[in-house]
Amino acid sequence: MSSARRLLAALAVSLLSVSPLTFAAPPPEKIPGQPSYGTERYIEYVAGDLPLVLTSPHGGRLKPTALPDRTNGVTTMDANTQELARAVATAFFARTGHHVHLVASHLHRSKLDPNREIVEGAQGNPTAERAWHEFHASIREALAAAVARHGFAFLVDLHGHAHAIPRLELGYALDALPLNQSDAAFDNSGLIALTTLRDLAARLGGSPTALVRGPRSLGALFAARGLRAVPSPQEPQPGNNPFFSGGYIVRQHAAAPDTPKVDGLQIECHRLGLRDTAANHAHFAKIAAEVLTLFVEEHYPFKFPAPQK
Repeated sequence: MSSARRLLAALAVSLLSVSPLTFAAPPPEKIPGQPSYGTERYIEYVAGDLPLVLTSPHGGRLKPTALPDRTNGVTTMDANTQELARAVATAFFARTGHHVHLVASHLHRSKLDPNREIVEGAQGNPTAERAWHEFHASIREALAAAVARHGFAFLVDLHGHAHAIPRLELGYALDALPLNQSDAAFDNSGLIALTTLRDLAARLGGSPTALVRGPRSLGALFAARGLRAVPSPQEPQPGNNPFFSGGYIVRQHAAAPDTPKVDGLQIECHRLGLRDTAANHAHFAKIAAEVLTLFVEEHYPFKFPAPQK
């Protein structure tokens, strides 16, 4: 047998010996409305087909004894915020017949805080670190799916506060100091490029103040429906009052320069009349779905579908 024939024979034997499992099958496509879970089922991701991504990092209740308690940072949960996020998702489905994306941590904040960087959030525990990574990987997957389908994504991170003033605190990664500026000073500061509305502001141009606290801002839309909000035309500045400006999640996934086509905000919700009962969850959710629908449709080339009859 010639050397060429021996080479061809050897190649044929080599190809026949390749296992059919050499090439892994792609992961199954997620079905809108159906949940999937992380390794220990601590993290839940409900896939959607709308451009909205809801996150609930502090509403979990699980306290597995296998996970040590966190010893640094805040360890109290934001009561009923996971229920609130699910109510908002339900309200959107009722309005549209379609699903928002939802990412939720089932772990109590004493075990994991995915709204902090991993050192503080998981505090060195390998299982908690895996859950932290799964939470943020789910957010990235949801945002990527929304951008691929719609050309943009809008992230809403839901929290609860216990401040004295019963109002929504809308966090665009703007601390009180820049928000306490006059409209002219804020418009000329260039700070909008560092916020969770950076992509939207760059595309629209115009007044950053109008986008953050103008007559068609999210704060204005909530206030028009009976929910106090800061910033808004009625309450444009937090002043010296406590104010949550937006934490790790929105700063990493919406405000960072490497998150193109993603905008969003953190919404801090007071408890009484909003987070305290299932009826109030549903009431807030209906308002939130209406407000977010109006804001998105006014600022993006998108119209929410009507449910099929």
